[in-house]
Amino acid sequence: MEGDFVTEHLPFPMPSRKHTLSQEWRNLTFMHWEVDLEKLRPHVPEDLEIDTFEGKAYIGVVPFMMKNVRPTWFVSTPFVSTFPEFNIRTYVKKDGIAGVFFLTLEAKSFITCNFAPKAYGLPYRYAKGSLKKHNSIVTWKSSRQNGKYNIQGVTRINGVSQQAKKGSLEEFLFERYSLYTEQKGKVMRGYTHHKKWDFQTAEVELDNNSLTESFELGIKDCLTPELVHYSEGVRVRTYSIEIAERIGEDINRDFLFLDGDCGLCHRLATFVDKRMSKNANLGYRPNNSADAKRVIASMPQKFIDADTVYLIRNGKPYMKSSAAIRCLLYMKWHYRIFYPICWIVPLPIRNIAYSIVARFRHKIFKQPKVCSFRID
Repeated sequence: MEGDFVTEHLPFPMPSRKHTLSQEWRNLTFMHWEVDLEKLRPHVPEDLEIDTFEGKAYIGVVPFMMKNVRPTWFVSTPFVSTFPEFNIRTYVKKDGIAGVFFLTLEAKSFITCNFAPKAYGLPYRYAKGSLKKHNSIVTWKSSRQNGKYNIQGVTRINGVSQQAKKGSLEEFLFERYSLYTEQKGKVMRGYTHHKKWDFQTAEVELDNNSLTESFELGIKDCLTPELVHYSEGVRVRTYSIEIAERIGEDINRDFLFLDGDCGLCHRLATFVDKRMSKNANLGYRPNNSADAKRVIASMPQKFIDADTVYLIRNGKPYMKSSAAIRCLLYMKWHYRIFYPICWIVPLPIRNIAYSIVARFRHKIFKQPKVCSFRID
């Protein structure tokens, strides 16, 4: 099984943190159409660049079986972990990291359709569906509960198994190891780890495709895909989503944003830095730096309005006392033992104390003439 998670083919490293979900994507039919950029743009967040191949944008419609979906700490559950899914996706990138963006994900799973939008910002919608494979024939269909958005067809597999060649259209369409979502108006990124895709050419007969038609992408014939491929599938590890804005190339680097004019903030940065664990990967920025402003602007509104200390850890933002306490995790072991103790105090009380200290910090701690904590 570990052979399913080799890293040599990946265009960027996976996060160093533990993956959150294990799953399998099986019996996938990939149907693709070229689409007009102007018609696609309204469906994609402005902060994402629509990725193109030789100047052409594409959408993919993918019916498949989601199998054995489970958190890393749990086992696959019958009647819950396996279900048919039908998604419409397009291809995007941000800061050079190519990924996919889903216009919709239709799934026969109440749990997924309730959990995934909240946890990942993914646009899941419940739909009744089925997918069956017999020899080289795959039949599939999906319909939302109101019966308005349907897709139904048959896949006939006719090619030999292959992998995408470097620089090919197939590489552009298949070899993507991140996804982007929009959660509360903010662009988020998630990573997906699996082996390189093995696929075959195929033909599709579509009986109905009102699902794709509903997005009004200007496709001339939604019943005739321009490209069709089939794959037996892959085992997949997925990671928790993170804010898409980042500083530098190291996706595993965390950052502490501090007030560059605050003596207390300078003391905190110096205190942590001198006692840093050898394995810690933490950088610092003043709140008013261009890097910090860009990242803070990508956070939820309550963070933007706070004007406080921020910690970006594993791509997730923390502020005020929650950020300060987590600084212990970057320090040597005899400091980290205090980490669980700090959570005994309830959050409202911690933040009240934090706010009082923050209000009077300039009177207690001498204001530095220049920002002197480490910036790298």
